[in-house]
Amino acid sequence: MENQNATYILTEIWNAKPSWLNLTESQRREYFDKKINPLLMGMVEKGAEILGCAVNGNTGAERMNYQFMAVWKLPNKALSDQLEAAAKKAGFLDYFDQVNFSGNMIPPPVLNESMVNV
Repeated sequence: MENQNATYILTEIWNAKPSWLNLTESQRREYFDKKINPLLMGMVEKGAEILGCAVNGNTGAERMNYQFMAVWKLPNKALSDQLEAAAKKAGFLDYFDQVNFSGNMIPPPVLNESMVNV
């Protein structure tokens, strides 16, 4: 059973779709200014923390074919679900092909034990 009081992590990974690439730079900036930046600030005000963002620079054989990544630390799964729903409502998925990975933050020994017991 999932511990609803545990710190929750959400990793978002995405690529730009042709619909994004077809926008002008001005249209892209306007979208971020009007939709995404307010969404992000609203999540931070609710207790979400952006641990980091990155543009994929991995050149190894195991490189994922995604351009962008953000890692969030959230107080619970409910806020993670709110973040995902808000991004969808803001039209993010109209412009980006995104996959997410999320779960309760656990220490390495617990992860190792979970892998052993899979």
